[in-house]
Amino acid sequence: MLTVGEFVKMLSGDTSWTAGEDFGREEEVLLRKNCARIVHRYLQKVVGKPDETENLPSPADIPDINDCRICAPHIAQVIAIGLVEPMTVGNIKLFKGDDEVNADVANKLFDVLKADFGR
Repeated sequence: MLTVGEFVKMLSGDTSWTAGEDFGREEEVLLRKNCARIVHRYLQKVVGKPDETENLPSPADIPDINDCRICAPHIAQVIAIGLVEPMTVGNIKLFKGDDEVNADVANKLFDVLKADFGR
Protein backbone atom coordinates (compact mmCIF):
# COMPACT_ATOMS: atom_id res chain seq x y z
CA MET A 1 0.00 0.00 0.00
CA LEU A 2 1.36 3.41 -1.03
CA THR A 3 0.12 6.59 0.61
CA VAL A 4 -0.45 10.05 -0.83
CA GLY A 5 2.42 11.42 1.28
CA GLU A 6 4.84 8.71 0.19
CA PHE A 7 4.06 9.36 -3.47
CA VAL A 8 4.48 13.12 -3.14
CA LYS A 9 7.86 12.60 -1.45
CA MET A 10 8.82 10.10 -4.14
CA LEU A 11 8.30 12.78 -6.78
CA SER A 12 10.18 15.48 -4.90
CA GLY A 13 11.91 15.77 -1.55
CA ASP A 14 10.94 19.46 -1.62
CA THR A 15 7.21 19.38 -1.12
CA SER A 16 6.72 23.17 -1.13
CA TRP A 17 4.94 22.82 -4.51
CA THR A 18 2.07 21.09 -2.72
CA ALA A 19 1.15 24.21 -0.73
CA GLY A 20 -2.50 25.05 -1.22
CA GLU A 21 -3.23 21.71 -2.89
CA ASP A 22 -5.70 19.12 -1.62
CA PHE A 23 -4.40 15.75 -2.71
CA GLY A 24 -5.92 14.00 0.29
CA ARG A 25 -4.43 13.34 3.69
CA GLU A 26 -0.81 12.19 3.62
CA GLU A 27 -1.68 8.87 5.25
CA GLU A 28 -4.50 8.04 2.80
CA VAL A 29 -4.00 5.24 0.32
CA LEU A 30 -3.01 6.62 -3.09
CA LEU A 31 -5.88 6.26 -5.55
CA ARG A 32 -5.58 6.59 -9.33
CA LYS A 33 -7.57 9.85 -9.33
CA ASN A 34 -5.32 11.41 -6.66
CA CYS A 35 -2.25 10.14 -8.45
CA ALA A 36 -3.40 11.90 -11.63
CA ARG A 37 -3.96 15.15 -9.72
CA ILE A 38 -0.57 14.95 -8.04
CA VAL A 39 1.31 14.16 -11.24
CA HIS A 40 -0.45 16.87 -13.24
CA ARG A 41 0.17 19.56 -10.61
CA TYR A 42 3.80 18.39 -10.27
CA LEU A 43 4.26 18.76 -14.02
CA GLN A 44 2.74 22.24 -13.93
CA LYS A 45 4.41 23.60 -10.80
CA VAL A 46 7.80 21.86 -10.71
CA VAL A 47 8.54 20.95 -14.32
CA GLY A 48 6.73 23.91 -15.90
CA LYS A 49 5.02 21.75 -18.51
CA PRO A 50 2.11 23.50 -20.22
CA ASP A 51 -1.21 21.69 -20.44
CA GLU A 52 -2.05 19.65 -23.49
CA THR A 53 -4.75 21.18 -25.66
CA GLU A 54 -5.15 18.38 -28.20
CA ASN A 55 -5.99 14.70 -27.93
CA LEU A 56 -7.74 15.14 -24.60
CA PRO A 57 -10.00 12.21 -23.79
CA SER A 58 -13.72 12.86 -23.38
CA PRO A 59 -16.53 11.00 -21.61
CA ALA A 60 -17.30 9.43 -25.00
CA ASP A 61 -13.80 7.87 -24.90
CA ILE A 62 -13.67 7.12 -21.16
CA PRO A 63 -17.18 7.10 -19.64
CA ASP A 64 -16.04 7.46 -16.01
CA ILE A 65 -13.61 10.34 -16.58
CA ASN A 66 -16.00 12.82 -14.93
CA ASP A 67 -16.80 10.64 -11.91
CA CYS A 68 -14.55 12.98 -9.94
CA ARG A 69 -15.26 16.44 -11.33
CA ILE A 70 -12.27 17.96 -9.53
CA CYS A 71 -9.97 15.24 -10.87
CA ALA A 72 -11.31 15.14 -14.45
CA PRO A 73 -8.99 17.79 -15.95
CA HIS A 74 -5.98 16.23 -14.24
CA ILE A 75 -6.95 12.76 -15.43
CA ALA A 76 -7.41 14.05 -18.98
CA GLN A 77 -3.95 15.63 -18.94
CA VAL A 78 -2.05 12.55 -17.72
CA ILE A 79 -3.89 10.38 -20.23
CA ALA A 80 -3.26 12.84 -23.08
CA ILE A 81 0.49 12.82 -22.47
CA GLY A 82 0.54 9.04 -22.06
CA LEU A 83 1.63 8.86 -18.42
CA VAL A 84 -1.44 7.01 -17.19
CA GLU A 85 -3.52 4.70 -19.33
CA PRO A 86 -7.19 3.91 -18.93
CA MET A 87 -8.09 0.32 -18.19
CA THR A 88 -10.00 -1.84 -20.61
CA VAL A 89 -13.03 -3.56 -19.11
CA GLY A 90 -14.63 -5.72 -21.77
CA ASN A 91 -14.69 -3.37 -24.75
CA ILE A 92 -14.97 -0.18 -22.66
CA LYS A 93 -12.09 2.01 -21.51
CA LEU A 94 -12.44 3.21 -17.91
CA PHE A 95 -10.12 5.27 -15.74
CA LYS A 96 -11.22 3.58 -12.50
CA GLY A 97 -10.13 6.49 -10.34
CA ASP A 98 -10.99 4.81 -7.05
CA ASP A 99 -8.57 1.93 -7.65
CA GLU A 100 -5.40 1.92 -5.54
CA VAL A 101 -1.98 2.66 -7.02
CA ASN A 102 0.59 0.16 -5.83
CA ALA A 103 4.31 0.80 -5.38
CA ASP A 104 5.23 -0.96 -8.65
CA VAL A 105 2.95 1.31 -10.70
CA ALA A 106 4.17 4.41 -8.82
CA ASN A 107 7.81 3.45 -9.40
CA LYS A 108 7.20 2.95 -13.14
CA LEU A 109 5.45 6.31 -13.32
CA PHE A 110 8.34 7.94 -11.45
CA ASP A 111 10.84 6.36 -13.86
CA VAL A 112 8.93 7.74 -16.86
CA LEU A 113 8.74 11.20 -15.28
CA LYS A 114 12.45 11.11 -14.58
CA ALA A 115 13.31 9.95 -18.10
CA ASP A 116 10.92 12.29 -19.93
CA PHE A 117 11.15 15.36 -17.73
CA GLY A 118 14.50 14.96 -15.99
CA ARG A 119 12.99 15.01 -12.53
